[in-house]
Amino acid sequence: MAKTFAGWEGDLPPVWRDALGAIGDDFDRIDADLELEPWEPIFPVRRGKVFPGQPRGAHALAAFDGIAPDGVRCLVLGQDPYPEPGFATGRAFEAGNLAAWGELDKMFSKSIRAYMQLIAAVRLGDGDLARDFNRWPDVRHLLCDPAGSFEAPGLIADRWVEEGVLLLNASLTLSRFRVDIDPHQSRGHLAFWRPLMLRVVETLVARGRPVVFLGFGAAAADIFLEAGVVEGRAGHVAYVQREHPAFADKVLGRENPFLLCNSHLEAMGDRPIAW
Repeated sequence: MAKTFAGWEGDLPPVWRDALGAIGDDFDRIDADLELEPWEPIFPVRRGKVFPGQPRGAHALAAFDGIAPDGVRCLVLGQDPYPEPGFATGRAFEAGNLAAWGELDKMFSKSIRAYMQLIAAVRLGDGDLARDFNRWPDVRHLLCDPAGSFEAPGLIADRWVEEGVLLLNASLTLSRFRVDIDPHQSRGHLAFWRPLMLRVVETLVARGRPVVFLGFGAAAADIFLEAGVVEGRAGHVAYVQREHPAFADKVLGRENPFLLCNSHLEAMGDRPIAW
């Protein structure tokens, strides 16, 4: 991992390097007992590198492309990249290499499907679409309708970024994955990227501009806890925490976090996000 990540800050856009300051390569945070087989990839790759089958433009720090620190109005923080190099783009809740929304059913995880149920409920003003996971077939039909209002899978994340949404994961890379967290996640990738995540949160708070943090999963919750961000709204900062959408039944049926985001933004004098 040390060889792969050395000099990673150079992959950040200059505007983010200036805003965040030096963070460094703290390889001591990675458990020295963790080993990877020669055939095991770390993905998404570094900027400028290519892995066979990766989505176009994918790289570990892709979430920082196309958005400046001053333009962030909402930070979505998930857990880690999708555990398949062909889906992992570097942006949270974006599945690469999908030609159509119906292909989401090829993914073993419910996460992006439940996530899109929440998005559809906000976009169409129909909260029942996110009532439970049984509504996914209906949402899939709406997403696939060529006469509908939804962009193709490869375009919708661009819409969110243009609206001021920073799509981060608590870990920006992955090698081995387990639903109950592999040691290579908890003591490797998540540990290495944690200082960056904390610096991003601290930087967005310090700007003094309205920002909403949407956390999904325990890894995100731990980062916001360490950063001292408390659920609810205080001044120019709001925070909403939910289970990871992979556990769809624990997320769906609750108050929609994307609606809450927009309510908080409007209460802080900012415009809502067109999810």
